[in-house]
Amino acid sequence: MLIKNRRQLLQGLSRFYDKPVAKASIELFLSIGAVLFFAIFAIRPTLITMSDLVKEIQDKRELAKKLDQKVVALSTAQSEYLKLESRLKILETAIPTNPDLIRTLKIIEKLASEQKIPISSLAISDVPKEISTETDFNKLERRNLNFSITVGGEFPTIRAFIAELMQSQREFMINKVTFIINDVRGLKRLDAMISISVPYYGLKL
Repeated sequence: MLIKNRRQLLQGLSRFYDKPVAKASIELFLSIGAVLFFAIFAIRPTLITMSDLVKEIQDKRELAKKLDQKVVALSTAQSEYLKLESRLKILETAIPTNPDLIRTLKIIEKLASEQKIPISSLAISDVPKEISTETDFNKLERRNLNFSITVGGEFPTIRAFIAELMQSQREFMINKVTFIINDVRGLKRLDAMISISVPYYGLKL
């Protein structure tokens, strides 16, 4: 019985596939399958390329965003620098990136002359070397020129001289003032020994 049924099924299928419609359906199915198969392999490189292009565009957009942020930051920094430029010049005058010894001595001499008090002695503990103005600031450190000067005159003028030093654009730090009364040819004269530190930026030791 089972064998008979199989034979009938095979005969039915054989008669079905012998019909033109069935043959056309099979051929159509195989054609569509072949088209899909080759289409997948043909489109796959294009899809990969498109994916790479999308990623590249996203990366470039991110890079452009970061560049825009840097431009904004630089513009802000430049704006702040222009605001502080005048103050930076004042700071450079007050504490220069060099000992600037000659200019410092001229300031002391000028202020003493304006108060009409003589400088009887001036001593410097050390004479540092001048450095290039292009030296990296990270290689510099704050240091001091140490002076000891003796001036003579009336107390008000000596006090005014010290006040002028302290108010000078070039920074002078008064460490100590010692007053001495000297006898000069029978006359009493007030002398002041002044210890001064003058800061500057010099090379790190």
